[in-house]
Amino acid sequence: MTRPSRILIMTVGTGDFDRLEESLYTPLRKSIATDAWQRVVLLPSSVTEDLARVFRDGLGGTDVDISPLPAGDENDADAAYTHFDGVLGTVLQDAAPEEVMVDFTRGTKAMSAALVLAATRRAVPSLRYVSGQRDRRGMVEPGSERVREIRTTSVDGHRRLDLARELMRRGNFPAAADVLPNVGQSPATRYESGLIASARAVHTTARFYAAWDRLDYASAAKIDVEEPPSGEWIELWPTERMRDWVRDLEREPERSDHEAMAAKLRRLVVDLIANGERRILQGQHEDALVRAYRALELLGQARLFDWKLDSGDLDRKHEAVEYVQHSIAKKGQDPFGPGRDGKLQAGRQQVARILKKCGDPLAKRLLKFDQEEALLKPTLRNNSVLVHGFIAR
Repeated sequence: MTRPSRILIMTVGTGDFDRLEESLYTPLRKSIATDAWQRVVLLPSSVTEDLARVFRDGLGGTDVDISPLPAGDENDADAAYTHFDGVLGTVLQDAAPEEVMVDFTRGTKAMSAALVLAATRRAVPSLRYVSGQRDRRGMVEPGSERVREIRTTSVDGHRRLDLARELMRRGNFPAAADVLPNVGQSPATRYESGLIASARAVHTTARFYAAWDRLDYASAAKIDVEEPPSGEWIELWPTERMRDWVRDLEREPERSDHEAMAAKLRRLVVDLIANGERRILQGQHEDALVRAYRALELLGQARLFDWKLDSGDLDRKHEAVEYVQHSIAKKGQDPFGPGRDGKLQAGRQQVARILKKCGDPLAKRLLKFDQEEALLKPTLRNNSVLVHGFIAR
């Protein structure tokens, strides 16, 4: 199918029945003559359908379609909108919005309003209307017609910014970035400079939140967040404390610096819990389960660093480590695991048992957690489809 390059869509009014040629047909021809349209779509009411057919028959070689409103809908803006939106939807199956021009001059006010709304909804960037000197009845006098164009891009751009703000409020940061106005579009759909600046600022912030939300702290820390474009964005804008938080999470202390590692892991626990809460709000429960388990594991590891012990490189001669290792061996349970580099490593429950021997006040709570929170039992968590299992837990 050949893609049409220019399509004009026009409402058709009654004109002056005593002067149809000069009050209706001639102005319609002037609108059409402004460009080399490959196709014209006329939108008459049931009252003006016959006039539209007479006009079409007199145009000769121009490709003209007529899509009349059902009887009575010319004064029902909602019904007219539904009809015009359907016509535009069909036209845009074979044409890009910037290849369409909508003329809403003629017809009832309800028809004009409905066509403007439908064109704006369909992101048609250019609308036009005919103005001129008016007679005592308020009609444009023949011969004084002037074609004026208006743009819908600002409305479309602000609508996209509103949608991006709502998506950002819900934590859907990649989607917020995707719906923003495309500042690299063609001149036919170019946005005003102020709107482009707002879109760029919001896009940067959405990228910052998206990187933070996927736990890519390094990428988030590198993004320079601009000032909010307006007051309505302030509540969603990253504060300096938020940026400091991300920068702290980006830093990787030496494993031997137990105090710094404990502080880092505590921040990770908080961040993963907040991240998991967003997954729950978005219905991603399996992702939330994995984050919850990891947060619980990190909490034990952070407490162990407070005791100058590293769960990934245990001190074999430490009293608590020796005690728990001996107890495990006596009960025939799984021993501490040697890592690939030969270091002694402890799992989540083993960490809790070492903490208990050290006298850590949180140890008892960590050991009881499996009984109180069944979903986080290792046997269930490890069978999650995101870990080793084949079904959602």
